[in-house]
Amino acid sequence: MIGMLQQTLDAHILDQGGEAVRASADLPLIGEDAAVSSMALVSYIADVESTLMENYNLTLTLVSERALSRKKSPFRTINALADYVFELVETPAEVTA
Repeated sequence: MIGMLQQTLDAHILDQGGEAVRASADLPLIGEDAAVSSMALVSYIADVESTLMENYNLTLTLVSERALSRKKSPFRTINALADYVFELVETPAEVTA
């Protein structure tokens, strides 16, 4: 999982004209030292959702009220995002009637 997230981020860094760097699990995705711009982050998250569906048959919405209402964003780093993906798989959002 982390490998897939890193490869996808590497591609986005290169697409932005950034240096060819190996995305590490703790590379910041948001904030002043973010590896990508906010627009590239949106594109990255969409690509991650698509890859999860294609490779793992997982239909997940990563950007949601559940994600955005947290004190610590699940989009801080690749590790945080991977943890969040596993959390969504283990405890899907409750269905409301």
